Amino acid sequence: MGVAELLAARGLAIPPSQVAPEGVRLTYRRLVRFGDVAYIAGHGPTFGDGWGSPLGKVGRDVTVEEAVGAAELTALNVLGTIERELGDLDAVACWLKVNGYVNAVDGFTEHARVVNGFSDLLLDLYGEERLAARTSVGVPHLPFDMPVEVDAVIALR
Repeated sequence: MGVAELLAARGLAIPPSQVAPEGVRLTYRRLVRFGDVAYIAGHGPTFGDGWGSPLGKVGRDVTVEEAVGAAELTALNVLGTIERELGDLDAVACWLKVNGYVNAVDGFTEHARVVNGFSDLLLDLYGEERLAARTSVGVPHLPFDMPVEVDAVIALR
C-alpha cells in the first residue's frame, strides 16, 4: 500500500497549500531538490490560509496534547509540499533528518514528546527503516506565534 493510501486508511488528508498571512512576503522555496536529496523548509500547523491549531507557547497557551496534534498537522503540511513539488509521496526513499522547534515556556522539557506528533506519523506511513534522525528543541519564539515548526531533509528514489 502506498503512502497516499495509508493516509486515506487513517482518515487523514493533505491540507491545502500553506498561504502566508496577508501583507507578509516570504522569500524562500518550500522544497529544493539537489540530485537525490530534497531540503524542505520550515513548515507549521496551518490549514491553507488558516491556522489548524492554537497559536502561542506550549505550556501556557497550548497544551502538550494540542502541540502534539499541531506537530502531526505540520507533518501533513510537509507531505503536501512533497506531493505538490515532487508529485509522489512514495518518492521518499528515506527521511534523513528532521529538526523540530517548539515555541515553549521557559522550563518546558517535553519537546521530544511534542515532535513525536510529527515523527509518529512518518513512522506509520514510511516504517522504521525510513525514519529520520531527529532533533527537537525549545525556542523562545516562532514565526506568527506558531507552537511548532519542522524542517526536513529527505533522500529520493
